[in-house]
Amino acid sequence: MTMSGVARIVLVLLVGLLLAGCQADDEEEIVESVYRSLVKLTTGDSADSDNFGFAVSLDGDDALVGAPGADGTGADRGEAYFFLKSQGGLDGWGQVKTLVPGDAANGDYFGIAVDISGDYAVVGAVGENGSGSDQGAAYVFSRDQGGAGAWGQVKKLVASDRADGDGFGYAVAIDGDTIVVGSDGEDGAGTNRGAAYVFARDQGGADNWGQVVKLVSPDPADSDQFGYAVSVQGGRILVGAPFEDGDGSARGAAYLFDRDLGGPGAWGLAKKLLPGDPTDDSWFGSSLGIDGPLAIVGEPWNDGGGANRGAVHVFGRDQGGADAWGPVAMLTASDAMDDDFFGYSLSVNGTNVVIGASHARGGGTERGQAYVFARDEGGADNWGEVQRLRAGDGANSDWFGFSSAILGSYIIIGAVGEDGSGTDQGAAYLFKKI
Repeated sequence: MTMSGVARIVLVLLVGLLLAGCQADDEEEIVESVYRSLVKLTTGDSADSDNFGFAVSLDGDDALVGAPGADGTGADRGEAYFFLKSQGGLDGWGQVKTLVPGDAANGDYFGIAVDISGDYAVVGAVGENGSGSDQGAAYVFSRDQGGAGAWGQVKKLVASDRADGDGFGYAVAIDGDTIVVGSDGEDGAGTNRGAAYVFARDQGGADNWGQVVKLVSPDPADSDQFGYAVSVQGGRILVGAPFEDGDGSARGAAYLFDRDLGGPGAWGLAKKLLPGDPTDDSWFGSSLGIDGPLAIVGEPWNDGGGANRGAVHVFGRDQGGADAWGPVAMLTASDAMDDDFFGYSLSVNGTNVVIGASHARGGGTERGQAYVFARDEGGADNWGEVQRLRAGDGANSDWFGFSSAILGSYIIIGAVGEDGSGTDQGAAYLFKKI
């Protein structure tokens, strides 16, 4: 392994230090308001370097926020926190549960990835050692396991061929009875080629959550990190490989897999997605989402118009022909500036997309912003920018937009560097459509 899961975490959190001090803070005012700020989420036991907000998810009346740096009863064990819309009053979004794995250990970074679907939640622990070092794991929780609303652990997921440095759990996604776990450090026949593992709830027995298939790139190469980002909806899975070189260096790619393609129960490759104008070191595939006939892929290091401004690509299932998955639009920020990293995070729901730009100035330095885009905004089938979101109490180096999720009328944005009463304690912000 050239880079362990823990090393990747450190790298991500240090990127901003290299950029600090070289940004101006002049920006136009935000004039349109479709979403209003609702509540700021923090925990009752916040501590320095918790990085609460590293990962966020919404489903129904539930919000789940990961804090992989939380110490718990040790060091960097990690935690994840459930918030309920009705807790504390209408739209109170009060904390109702803290999740920890049954076998928590130092350096697990539990909470680095989270997702919810109905009565189940999955949380990644990329630093879990297994029988070696940084093999990684993911944990499944059920709403009523252990009592009504108890959110008890029902399963620990590991790869069938786990090995040191695999980084299993760096990305997770769940929809209904299907869970996908990214393992971007898995070596395959080389080094850090990556893989994604698919689990089904009743595979191997009722509620067993057994592994059904291991997905790999059809054209693997060293350091592709296939599995860096994953998304699942129904019978479709989208996997990012942001460091795939293509005809250059770290141009990136994303892969669509369909269930039953190639035979009953198989997950066959349906399409390899690429940007229309690929460039070196743009990290296409480092964030992504899928909803119905749309696949959305982030390219946060895209240099269009300036260095590292970022872009997000929209693909349509029947664009260019039946199941062609052709490009529909390329989204960029209306106020784009160098080193914004627009597309660092994203989430899609119906015809609305929220996109994080974690290093955007936001009225200061690396405060971060998020952008809402909608189809038909500015014309039929036009993907237009609807609103820019900021934290009401934003401060320099908050990295608001590091994570994001949208569902129905609600948006949640993680600000992993928000200091709270110390340093990098983290926060998450909820917005509601007016």
